[in-house]
Amino acid sequence: MKMSEAQNQQGQGQQQEPVQISLQDIATVVQMIDVVSRRGAYEGNELAGVGMLRNKLEIFLRQNAPEGQQPQGQMPAEAPANVPSDAPMASKVKN
Repeated sequence: MKMSEAQNQQGQGQQQEPVQISLQDIATVVQMIDVVSRRGAYEGNELAGVGMLRNKLEIFLRQNAPEGQQPQGQMPAEAPANVPSDAPMASKVKN
């Protein structure tokens, strides 16, 4: 029996509580995208899709945040990139 089958059998008698995603969770995802981007973790062919998702999430936050408030994520605003100085285009990355 596979793990997922065992989990399904165990959960059949139990009602699973729906997952709640807050505006702060979405703000954290936007911050994570920014940090990972600064660190150079995305390949060039991935940047367009990642950027579109990030922008959609940011617009969603602005449209749904209470008046005068901007939800804050759980990551440090300026997490260091830790890019080696001899890495390609290292001079373009903020440390």
